[in-house]
Amino acid sequence: MIRSRRSNFCFALLSLLSVLLICATAAQAQTPQQTLNQYVADLQKNPNDYALREKIIKHVQTMKQKPAIPEEARRHYVMAKTLSDEAKKVEDFHDAITEFRAALIVAPWWAEANRDFGLTLEAAQRYDEAIAYIKLYMATDPGSDRTRAAQDEIYKIEAKKKLAGKASRESSPAVVSAPKQNTFEHLLRKIDGRRYATRERGRQVLLDVRGRTFVQGFIEDNGSYRELGRTEIRGREFTEPMYSTMPAGIARIVERYWSISESGESITLRWRWSGGEIEQLIYLWQR
Repeated sequence: MIRSRRSNFCFALLSLLSVLLICATAAQAQTPQQTLNQYVADLQKNPNDYALREKIIKHVQTMKQKPAIPEEARRHYVMAKTLSDEAKKVEDFHDAITEFRAALIVAPWWAEANRDFGLTLEAAQRYDEAIAYIKLYMATDPGSDRTRAAQDEIYKIEAKKKLAGKASRESSPAVVSAPKQNTFEHLLRKIDGRRYATRERGRQVLLDVRGRTFVQGFIEDNGSYRELGRTEIRGREFTEPMYSTMPAGIARIVERYWSISESGESITLRWRWSGGEIEQLIYLWQR
């Protein structure tokens, strides 16, 4: 009888200890939101930990209840977009970059913010960082079409990086740059006064070269000429960032790339829409 009571007592004690252990383990286990909060806190100590940023994005994808974008992050993001849209030259993107970083240290899983930061870094000619953030955007799994456009954008950035490296080497003191400059000046003099033409959406579009300026226009149905805009010619090949006050969500051209053929027979214009789409026109010399 005494042994039976002792056995029952030991069994009850073991059961109680098991329950206490389970409760303690449960108390220590973090919820998905608590895990996210810990990851974000760790990221704030090391903002350049891109592996952790990707880990946060993957963690959020597993959460049944997706975290809301904090108001603080949204404030910095809207400011960043505004500053980026208003930038006129490379140096002007500094403040926009600062605001994007502030938004993405609070909500590093935010897909649109990672994408737009990548595009802003690209415009600021910070190509390696741009690729890193566009890859983070792709990690958010934005859909097959957007992922395809983002990957194509990375290829484009890689090409720009290569061109920038080439330009840097050519402008170094070890390289004699005068002959190249003379070659470009000679090309400008050669094509000055020429008219180039192409067709876009069924109408003839014209491009006149006037000194160091491209003048775009077209012939209206009544035969009159209508000018569309002017662009300063900054080289045989150059990129022209575009700026627009159009509301968010409406497609707009964010960048144009010009290229004059070495022979001067044609001029190519490529442009990228805010959604990532690329279009191209090739103007031919009208002899």
